[in-house]
Amino acid sequence: MSIEMSLLFGAIGALLGIIGGVITMKKDSKIQDAAEASTSSKVDYIARGIDEIRLDLKDQGRKIEALNEKSIRNEESVKQAHKRINKLEGIPNED
Repeated sequence: MSIEMSLLFGAIGALLGIIGGVITMKKDSKIQDAAEASTSSKVDYIARGIDEIRLDLKDQGRKIEALNEKSIRNEESVKQAHKRINKLEGIPNED
């Protein structure tokens, strides 16, 4: 009788251990899924930030190119003005 009782308690203990293990795995899986979702959303947020930075850099590049072109036109205009002033004052041009 005592052997049967120990086998019964052993079987019940093993069954409870298996059930506890399954429950723990499910909880761990939920926690891991939540962590992965959080990480994924953070990565998406960073990716959007990088895209915005790229757009800003492209815009800044266009502005710099426009300013560079204006500067070149201004330099050419100043050069022509100096030539005209030198001509009016009788100073020879130094091309």
